[in-house]
Amino acid sequence: MRNLPAFVAVGVLGVVLGLLLSVGLANGLSTSAQDAAETAGNSSTIEQPIEYGAR
Repeated sequence: MRNLPAFVAVGVLGVVLGLLLSVGLANGLSTSAQDAAETAGNSSTIEQPIEYGAR
């Protein structure tokens, strides 16, 4: 039980770092996804795939 504060501190540090990394990754991925969507052009010009078996 003497090491409990150290375990709590490491756990809190892990949670904080995890949140910071997830926010950073989300921001990085959202901007690259937004750029990809802009460079892809208008989605209405893309032909729809043939649906086999549809009646």
